[in-house]
Amino acid sequence: MKKENVGRRPQIPNRKSKIANRQLQIDNHTPLMNSRQAKIESERCLQCFDAPCMTACPTHIDVPKFISMIRTNNVIGAAEVVKVSNALANTCGKICPEEVFCQSVCTRGKQDSPIQIRELHFFATQREVKRGFSATRRFPASDKKIAVIGSGPAGLGCAFELTKLGHQVDVYDAHKPGGVPRKSIPSFRLAGRELESDTKFLSTFFKVKKQVVDSRTFQRIQREHDATFLAVGLGRDRMLGVAGEKLKGVLPVLQFLEKAKIAPSKMKVGKKVVIVGGGNVSLDAAATAKRLGAESVVLIYRRSEKEMRVWKGELAEARRQGVEIRFLINPVSVIGKSKVAGIKCRRTRLSKQKDKTGRLIPVEIKGSDFILDADTVVIAIGQTIEANWLGDLDRKGGGYVKVREDFQTSVPGVFAGGDMIAGEGTIVQSVSQGKYAARAIHEYLSAK
Repeated sequence: MKKENVGRRPQIPNRKSKIANRQLQIDNHTPLMNSRQAKIESERCLQCFDAPCMTACPTHIDVPKFISMIRTNNVIGAAEVVKVSNALANTCGKICPEEVFCQSVCTRGKQDSPIQIRELHFFATQREVKRGFSATRRFPASDKKIAVIGSGPAGLGCAFELTKLGHQVDVYDAHKPGGVPRKSIPSFRLAGRELESDTKFLSTFFKVKKQVVDSRTFQRIQREHDATFLAVGLGRDRMLGVAGEKLKGVLPVLQFLEKAKIAPSKMKVGKKVVIVGGGNVSLDAAATAKRLGAESVVLIYRRSEKEMRVWKGELAEARRQGVEIRFLINPVSVIGKSKVAGIKCRRTRLSKQKDKTGRLIPVEIKGSDFILDADTVVIAIGQTIEANWLGDLDRKGGGYVKVREDFQTSVPGVFAGGDMIAGEGTIVQSVSQGKYAARAIHEYLSAK
């Protein structure tokens, strides 16, 4: 069995590397556009009737309207238009994958290049944050009380929409509001202050109760409220199920990202890091490892690049950071005595058969085993629901909670949304599910 070297790309000297990383942090906290740039870009918008960008946005922001307001120097009005539709306006303005949604269908792109919709969105909401939140009219009041369990994107999206519909809302979570954006999206992609601007704005509309939810608490919450919305996300990493994955130096990706975000100065990685996975979370882990000082980072994926479910911009950025991505490789075992020394891999080829996701199924090639040197291995192959108190709620494939078209679960009055019903998705999709679940809850309560 042969041994292969991990990424032999030229390394930036330490001093320059520190300067580069410091510059990245500075750039992260700099608005993507200034007033002049935003004005010029907004004037390129064709103001389409029945705009495709608005349809493509999961939260259906009135894109032409907010861009028109930027063009006429009503930037605060533009921010208000965005926030009416999207509870996590600043967060999505920073990290929403525009290549997948609004900008991908921009009519202007047929002439030259798409309007930079996300950047204009972020420009407007950040300008409002600096000037202070706009005054909000009092919402109509009802006598209905709804519980939202989980304060991530879906939970916050649901809670905000419910308050707009006049209902009293209690949000339960054991942690500060924010969910995945707070805990595991790296700071170089989303600064803490950008998320805080959203949660600070939302906290004035509903009560956030710090509460660890278990079976007994869940039952009590249901009794005390007219309806319940579940938005607990996933939270438990899937592991490979191979020999050696309990060795020191093998880390589940959420644990790795959360530790790196909470205390990056205390987080130590080895010189040679191998990431196993093929999604956006694996790219976050790879880029994080690079920023933590790893000399080489290799991401291995069992399929080809075509099958990767990642955003092209994030993939290009990972490569720019020096991450080596190797395809058609499957991990067989982790090697080491008490600590990781390497990972045994086997090459694969794609068969003609497809799995339920429509992707070609990889098949291992006998006799193709080799070893990658590694002193840190991060497993990023997906997550499952961590909450073990969900009781008799019907499930579907992958253990996700089964819901009807109106987001109602198999238990009457209990609704669900976000990653726990569909697997890992985007932040804006989770906000959207929470928003439309809130409207379904409103209809449910109105019919009682």
